[in-house]
Amino acid sequence: MNRGRVPLFRSLIDCLREAHVANATGEGNWSRRGFLQTLGAAGMAGALSGCVTVPPAGKNLRGPVVIVGGGIAGLTAALRLMQQGVDCELYEASPRFGGRMFTKRDFNRDGMFCELGGELVDTNHEALIKLAKECGISTQPLKKGEKGLDFYHIGGKIFTDRDLIPAFQPMAKRIAADAEGLTDAQEEYTAKAKRLDGINLKSYLAGSRHDTPAWLIEMLDVAYCCEYGVDTVHQSALNLVNFIGTDTKEGFEMFGTSDESMRIEGGNDRVPTAVYGRIQRKVRTFSEHELSAVARTKTGLRLTFRHGSQRVVKDAAHVICAIPFTVLRHVEGIDSLGLSAEKKRAIHTFGYGANVKVMWGVKERVWRQESGGRDFYCNGSVVSDLPFQQFWETSRGQKGRSGILTNFIGGTPAANWTAERLKAFPGEAEKVFPALAGQWDGNRAVMNWPKVKWNRGSYSATLVGQYTWAYAASATQELGGALVFAGEHTSPDFGGFMNGGVESGERAAKEVLAAAV
Repeated sequence: MNRGRVPLFRSLIDCLREAHVANATGEGNWSRRGFLQTLGAAGMAGALSGCVTVPPAGKNLRGPVVIVGGGIAGLTAALRLMQQGVDCELYEASPRFGGRMFTKRDFNRDGMFCELGGELVDTNHEALIKLAKECGISTQPLKKGEKGLDFYHIGGKIFTDRDLIPAFQPMAKRIAADAEGLTDAQEEYTAKAKRLDGINLKSYLAGSRHDTPAWLIEMLDVAYCCEYGVDTVHQSALNLVNFIGTDTKEGFEMFGTSDESMRIEGGNDRVPTAVYGRIQRKVRTFSEHELSAVARTKTGLRLTFRHGSQRVVKDAAHVICAIPFTVLRHVEGIDSLGLSAEKKRAIHTFGYGANVKVMWGVKERVWRQESGGRDFYCNGSVVSDLPFQQFWETSRGQKGRSGILTNFIGGTPAANWTAERLKAFPGEAEKVFPALAGQWDGNRAVMNWPKVKWNRGSYSATLVGQYTWAYAASATQELGGALVFAGEHTSPDFGGFMNGGVESGERAAKEVLAAAV
């Protein structure tokens, strides 16, 4: 699985790669298999590889296809079905379409924007990039000309990549050994992988305390807590181990999924907005329609939506469910449909991260100045054992002198987050960058994803014992193809990413069409 939603985590993985390579004796590198596991889903790679072409509509497709969930997955599925001449309807619980691709514009005096939801795009996010291009939208590279360092602020001290690489080498040896043999010749997870999947990440990290500095273990704990939105005691150890694959059958090639990053030019929600505009021609869309119940009929499924004080009932032979399992598990009748045991297990137990984003405006980007007796500066990305956990610069690549720092909170601190934390953050950030004192310009935006009732979490996250099965189980269709699933939580390769939403929408459209042939 791919990971690296936040700037510092991407840099951290780059740095760990360097440590792994430096630790090798002459050869050894990160493998593609370690990053892109297909979970043994038959035909999944082929289904996900084509981002635009879909099979022609079958003549047996009865009635409109009903798509539940108007995020990027549901929108993409609607677009592809429309392009094949398929009648479909799209239902969204919230007042807006676009889901977790949500941009706030005109944040400050310089007219900058920030992302309330998904923020970064990787170079291998081909489905999203192609969809954006199809809509006439460009991507903006963020690393070109980027200078500076990430800071790891632990125990009141600042560490950098220069400290991290040598300190990580003993742990790298252990991880490299554990990463061997996670899959067999059929790309199925082995007994070894399942054993590691049953170990929580906090315990796994603690196993390196004898030869790894305490500050590094603490930093990794915080970084993974933020990245997945789950305390490491509840995360699968494979969330870390499978970053560093040592299978070298494809050669010693540095797999740089996190080497370059970008954003959608002008804001990520331009993509769902553009797709929504396109489907308006033929797709019937319904906002503020919350799925409240589902039941089987002789010809398919009966969906009940709550629309204000009204109850709207819709029968459909084919349904694409593109809402998070954190929401679906509360829908009446879901357990009476006759779904497979693995699907019901995924719906009711698949982990979701708790993350809060708070964007702070400052007058100047003082972190890019030498200070505190240091002859080097920071690029704005900081992970710390202070309560704020992590922040990074969102103003990079935007015009103007002012800046935006995004505070990203994960795990229990996010689940328990209240507005009281807003009083504490500036003082905590000033412990890292004293020059921030007096720089706060009063601009601020908050998005608390765990409290959004249409999401109930930030994105999917594999808990202990879930890494080797949850994404594959979430992606499988049910009821003979009458019920298909989409959303980032159904993407084995890009779970948790905007790209996962797009590619799963592509796949869902193909599956509906294939079932109708």
